[in-house]
Amino acid sequence: MHLKSSNLYNRKFTWYSRRMIVTIGELAAIRKRHEGQRIAFCSGVFDLTHAGHVLFFEDCKKNADILVVGVSRGASVAKRKETGRPVMNHHLRLKMVDSLKPVDYCILNEPSPPDDPFAGTKQMFQTLQPDIYVVNEDAFDLAAREALVKPYGVKLLVLKRWCPEEFEGVSTTKLIEKIKQS
Repeated sequence: MHLKSSNLYNRKFTWYSRRMIVTIGELAAIRKRHEGQRIAFCSGVFDLTHAGHVLFFEDCKKNADILVVGVSRGASVAKRKETGRPVMNHHLRLKMVDSLKPVDYCILNEPSPPDDPFAGTKQMFQTLQPDIYVVNEDAFDLAAREALVKPYGVKLLVLKRWCPEEFEGVSTTKLIEKIKQS
């Protein structure tokens, strides 16, 4: 089965070297293509992509055969993060995530209305039918996420945030602060 590339990136970004950025319409084909394999889905901002993000993706991939990563759109990020975030627009963040070895597919998350912050995730679950939904232990509203996975038969995997001592507790927020202090 062949997965076509997203028209958005073919038309607008001729410079765009695409690995496996997909659209919501291609998720069912991914599930079919990888029948019998464990698919994990995770999502996030992934602003100023750093080694901590790579460690998270590696941990996600250890629990599945296929890793699909959703990247949040700028407008939804601005509602949850401090002023000035995200630093990079969603096209840049999507390209960075797409280039990382543990990631098999990535997708731009569908926007969710303010009254249902998980509407986009529900759509992913319905279409992709992942086996595992992976989040970090500090993800917002873990109780809602536990309730979210049940109707879809998806296992929620909550990972402890970690990094080697040499990584100095890397985070996007810490990187931004370090840059501001320079």
